Amino acid sequence: MAKLDELIREIQNELGADFRYMNIVGSDGLPIAGTTVADVNTEAVAARFTLIVKLASRVADKLHLGEVDDNLVTLDDAYILMELLGDESYFVILGLSKEAPLGVARMLLKEYADQLWDAIPR
Repeated sequence: MAKLDELIREIQNELGADFRYMNIVGSDGLPIAGTTVADVNTEAVAARFTLIVKLASRVADKLHLGEVDDNLVTLDDAYILMELLGDESYFVILGLSKEAPLGVARMLLKEYADQLWDAIPR
């Protein structure tokens, strides 16, 4: 898990003040690694957003729209970006401030996706 924590810190450093929290979450809704600088119950976020990831994949499949790449949820004062990893049994939840550059955040998650996947103990 040390490698996962290191990668999460690297992403946090890249995003700076726009970073709120990040979790690596299994398909069971349980986070296996993460960090937060915001007053957020990230375990509850992980559990609830697991439903969104599963629903998005189901809808895309039923409508023959292709594979889900990522998901963006826009809130009043924040963004939550989700990126599927590897065989889609894990995903990243990244909480960002509303001022965050979404293109940079998406690029970072794509850039780190393989490293994060390889660092997950399986």
